[in-house]
Amino acid sequence: MIHTSQKMLLHVYAQAGGINDPTYRNVLRALAGVSSAADPAMTQTGFEQAMASLETMLFTRVHAGDVPSPIGKSRYIQSEFYWRKKLPQTGLINSRQRSLIDQLWNRLFEFLPQEKADSGYLAAMIVKATGRHVDVWNLSHQEAGCVIDALKDRLSYAIRGAGNPETQVLEAIHEPAA
Repeated sequence: MIHTSQKMLLHVYAQAGGINDPTYRNVLRALAGVSSAADPAMTQTGFEQAMASLETMLFTRVHAGDVPSPIGKSRYIQSEFYWRKKLPQTGLINSRQRSLIDQLWNRLFEFLPQEKADSGYLAAMIVKATGRHVDVWNLSHQEAGCVIDALKDRLSYAIRGAGNPETQVLEAIHEPAA
């Protein structure tokens, strides 16, 4: 069971994001296994996962211009990424993953034929790895891991195709050029 202040915090984020009651309850069901924050079965882990999801929804709507930013206006919402950083595995891509994707892509770019060496190729790899059209910054933590694995596989294939020894393939994948 969570504290009353935690129940209130769920509602503050939902209200700030203009999230309607059915959507709010769906988030609770999907991530915490309850339909109400007052449910005694609500756990701390479920609370934190629901908060990360509500935070994502809130700031997606802020960036779309659908709701005003609550930062500086609400004493309970101080940062755009507080809950997602607390639980990155359920939140969005983190900066380390983004940096690794950039490093792997830049290394792979050297091996691509001229007609494939553009951002469309990376976008196609993201679609193939995740099954959806999404910008790199909007990948989930898990999806970013899939894209990283796909880039490593493609880079390994490209290096082998260039006739480089196996040791160079392993070095390139585990220590991408900066």
